[in-house]
Amino acid sequence: MVQKKVITTMAALAFGAAATTASADDISLVQSPAGLLSSPSTSLSFPGMFGVPTAVAAKGGSGFVGLTYVNPRQGIAGAGGDASVSAGYTIGNPVDTVSVTFGVSFTGTQPFADAGSFSVSASRLLQAGGTSATFVGASVSKLGTWGNGPIPDPNYSVYVSHLAGFQAGDVEIPVQFVVGYGSNNTQTNGNAPGVGILENGAFAGVGMGLTKSLSGSVSFTRTQMNTGLTVSVPNTSMSASVGMFDVTDNTNRRQLSVSVGFGF
Repeated sequence: MVQKKVITTMAALAFGAAATTASADDISLVQSPAGLLSSPSTSLSFPGMFGVPTAVAAKGGSGFVGLTYVNPRQGIAGAGGDASVSAGYTIGNPVDTVSVTFGVSFTGTQPFADAGSFSVSASRLLQAGGTSATFVGASVSKLGTWGNGPIPDPNYSVYVSHLAGFQAGDVEIPVQFVVGYGSNNTQTNGNAPGVGILENGAFAGVGMGLTKSLSGSVSFTRTQMNTGLTVSVPNTSMSASVGMFDVTDNTNRRQLSVSVGFGF
């Protein structure tokens, strides 16, 4: 009974609305808004997460494509903007077994696909009760990287996401909390343009449904704060997000990111 209740509340939000994540490099991954379950009429939009990964995955058997524009490249002033295209597919179910998402990102657009990489992420439900649920996840990105520049090592991350619904009158406000640890996610020594070292570090984030189609989030690494908004287009499987990495320009890496995604 507990598991069924969670599926009809928090899981409905997770699998029926847009969930957007973005990484702090040139790749932003728009996860599929599968649209297979609809959210309760009194519940606000699924609380998407910007700037850090989330362990809440799309439902198995669903895919996504996304287009992202960032400016400037790698947050370096004067480097100009760039676009990337992402696609992926999810198998499995995190409630019953494990959900696995396979993704590919083409980070070069002129010419198209002259650079890119693959990614794999997994998610599993840890516990559920009432209107809350906790998921654990892990991901590996920048696998099989190709392109003209130096080939980076893969990035690894592990994280926990907790979904909770808070009642405010006749409206249920969904909130997502994320904590984790990953490689190459902390920018240091970035006070001069073009200078900076990536180190391993912890990250955290919180997202909240603001309206039936809009959510907002704030995320942190050891040195940067990121913030973003995610919009779910009603009656479609489309979503869009706009956000800013390094909002305070603490590491001289402030970067605008705009993404549009479509789930199928």
